[in-house]
Amino acid sequence: MRAMNLRSLWTGLVLLAATLGAGPVHASLYWGHGVRSSTPSVCFVGDALTSRPARVQQVIDSIRDFERVANIRFNILGTCPSPIVLSNGNHWHGGDIRVVIPGTNSPFAGQVPGNGCPMFLDANGHYNGKNNGGGSWSNAPSDLGANRGCRHNLKLGDDADAFGVPWKDHTLHEFGHALGLRHEHERNDVSGATCGASGYGGGASSGFLTPYDRDSVMHYQFLSCGIHGNYGHAGPSTWDALGLHILYPEPVRVAEFVGRTVIRTTEALNLTSAWGARGANLSFAASAFSWRLSAVTYSSSSSLSTWLGAGTYPLQFSHSDFLGRTYTYSGTVKVLTPADYAKQIASPVAARASLL
Repeated sequence: MRAMNLRSLWTGLVLLAATLGAGPVHASLYWGHGVRSSTPSVCFVGDALTSRPARVQQVIDSIRDFERVANIRFNILGTCPSPIVLSNGNHWHGGDIRVVIPGTNSPFAGQVPGNGCPMFLDANGHYNGKNNGGGSWSNAPSDLGANRGCRHNLKLGDDADAFGVPWKDHTLHEFGHALGLRHEHERNDVSGATCGASGYGGGASSGFLTPYDRDSVMHYQFLSCGIHGNYGHAGPSTWDALGLHILYPEPVRVAEFVGRTVIRTTEALNLTSAWGARGANLSFAASAFSWRLSAVTYSSSSSLSTWLGAGTYPLQFSHSDFLGRTYTYSGTVKVLTPADYAKQIASPVAARASLL
């Protein structure tokens, strides 16, 4: 029991320190078009693997950054498989995220190939000319079924720095769309005092997973305002990571919190949602908070603050997210008299610290 209490204290201190000591914070905006599975397949159309192997590997290396911050594991298929021809003659293309890059034998601009592909067609089914340029784009998660007839659903250019190295954050920007994130600069809560450039600010009034920040990979570049946005190599920002962590939770969804669960009788028990502590916009991202001690509800907010007498209390913490998924945690809170705390916790911690 003593070892368990000591681990609880160290875990609480580490979580709290990691939260309060986090680096620069950034932002995340939900697109409103669903999420993918946590293991989306990725493939490259045409002869990309043989004609441009270095660029393909660079893309794969870049998107691994998302795997390091959220429960996302890309299933890299290599070359996209040949389509299945359906009974109506339409194509069905395998691969969840099908990437076209320039310089291969698959058309980069113009009408997207594929029988039954509805993208960039007018009301009469004719190509509308809106994919003629070199600009990059990606389908949202909810577009997967409707656009199975299209050979590719993510178009990724070679936008590069002064040394000719394609911007990592440009790749992450398009894959961020593919995972369900929207343009950060399109929020309606951006400030004109931050940037007055054309195109800065928009009509997005919901989906705010975090507060606005100019450094998200989902932000466009506005050099006149000192905003580099998706033209950089920094990788996902702190709040990009948080947004993806919320969108793609672990298979066993644990209600995360920070605070100490082993305390003295002379101090209050203070616990708070880790999402909120990391900067999430809880008014959108989460709801239905419940903190229960010994089967009694003590708080229905994102935080719990209360005084307890000496003893061991079963703890249950739960909440839902904006997609209706539930998160739970079960553990214990240990409240000790000052003398017992000094004997069981403070002295062993001090002894361990002297060995560090």
